[in-house]
This record gives sequence, C-alpha cells and structure tokens, in this order.
Amino acid sequence: MSPLISIVMATYNGEKYLREQVDSLLAQSYPSLEFVFVDDASSDETLAILQEYVSRDPRIRLIINPVNQGLLATFETGIRAAKGKMIALADQDDVWISDKISLLAGAIDSHSMIYADSALTDAAGVRTGKFSDRNHLCNYPTALHYVFGTKAMGHAMLFKREIIDIALPFPDYVGHDYILGFAAAALNGVSYFPATLVNYRQHSSNTMGADLSKGKKNYNTREERNARIVKRLNLLADRCPDGDEREILQALAQDFASGGIAARIRRFFTVATHHRAMLAYKGKSALGSFLYSFKLLFSIF
Repeated sequence: MSPLISIVMATYNGEKYLREQVDSLLAQSYPSLEFVFVDDASSDETLAILQEYVSRDPRIRLIINPVNQGLLATFETGIRAAKGKMIALADQDDVWISDKISLLAGAIDSHSMIYADSALTDAAGVRTGKFSDRNHLCNYPTALHYVFGTKAMGHAMLFKREIIDIALPFPDYVGHDYILGFAAAALNGVSYFPATLVNYRQHSSNTMGADLSKGKKNYNTREERNARIVKRLNLLADRCPDGDEREILQALAQDFASGGIAARIRRFFTVATHHRAMLAYKGKSALGSFLYSFKLLFSIF
C-alpha cells in the first residue's frame, strides 16, 4: 500500500489561476493523497472556488485563516495539519505534471527530500524555458551546502515528516523552502530529480520568480545585510543536529559576526576547506569555488 502523501497549498487572492492549479493537483496519478488547502483571508473569489472543490472531493481539507497571516504562517499551518508521511507544497498559480508526485515518491529513496526542475511559463501558460536554464541545480547531501545559498524551490519539493521538527517554526527572515531544504540536508540529504514536473508560472505577482538574483532584498544597507547573514548562520547552527557540521556552523557564525582580521582569516580557511559543499549551488568549478573563498578576507559574503 502506498504511504499517504499530503499536498499543502497556501492561497491568497489567487482566483485568476487557481482552478487550473487545483485541477492539476487533483489529477495526480499517485494513489494515496490528501490535500490541505489553507486560505489566508482572501478577499476575492478564491475561498468560494476552494469550497466548490471541497464539496466535490473528500480528499480535500480546507483551513481558513480568520485574518491575513502571510505566506510563511499559512504554509506552516498547512504543514502542521498534514497527516501524510511525505509532504509536497503547492503554489496557487502553477500547474503540476500529472506524474509529479509518483515520480518523486518513487525516487526519494533514503533521502529526506527530493526536488525537481521546473518548466517556466509566461502568465498565459506558454512555456518559455526551464528553471535550470537560469539556476544550477544539484544534490545537497549535507547541512554545509546551505551556508551561502540553494536553488531548491518549495513548489518542486517532496519531503519526509522527519524534517519538520528542525524546520518549524518558520523564521521570518529566510524563505520557507530554504529552511525546509536545510533541515533535509542536515538529516539524510536532498536529492535532485532532473525532470520538469511543474509549470512554474512567471507573472507580476510572483512572490519569487525564476531569476533568484532579482529576489526581494530584505535590507537597505550593507550593515543590515551583514546582520541578516549572521542571523541566518546562527539559525543554521542552532537548528543543525549535534555533530561535526553543527560545530563548523557555530564557528563560522561567530567568525562572520566579528570584523577582526583573525576572524576573517578563520572564516576564509573554513570556507576554503569546505568550498565544494558550501558553494555547490553556484555551479562553479573546483578552482572557481576555492578562489571565491578569498573574497571572505575582505567581504562578509
């Protein structure tokens, strides 16, 4: 018997594309699914559309936030309510390939998470390329792979319940997909599945588009940016399970917090030692990622 998988979708004023996405979720070929839809106090027809689907499909559970709480809190509510042994997150404006869950569930193996590539579409749903055309996608087998960044997106993930205690509660200064991926990497790793299993719609209201370098910056000055980097590294050190990787993250967080020359040298040597893991998401050559380490003698990132 196939284990239950929960598909959690957060919605907010998504009436324009919602039906197409929900239809693609309900059409998944995987045989044992529940759907947890959490609406974040929408003011358009989103809730009415969801209630219509609830009346037709007993696999759907609908949770309604009484007031708007934001994307992070809404996804957290859905994840905590999910009953499946594995969980996938859905955005309200994409379209899933019908075998997405079946393929990912069949390939996750012993990993804590698996994620796929995505086809990019314009607002009308016309394909324009692939997410991997703009971003280097790879496996993330250790917590150290999340020190500087990642390209594993929430809409493309399937993860096991085992990561929830590390990932939740969601902090408000990193993305939900970032901390979920970190939790998975810190346990049994994140595997990349090189197939396009989601039509990832690009439009003016995207929370995050395919070009991650153009994502919204949560700081106004270099000092604010540096403080957020240190805060993020402390988060990783605090949530990483005990072991060598946690000790490395703790030391790195301390050295990034200091402006002294000794700390700069230490953080250079730490990153130079682990450059292939810490900079894997950039897709650089071994030499390129090693040379990047020298930047840390002069800059925090």
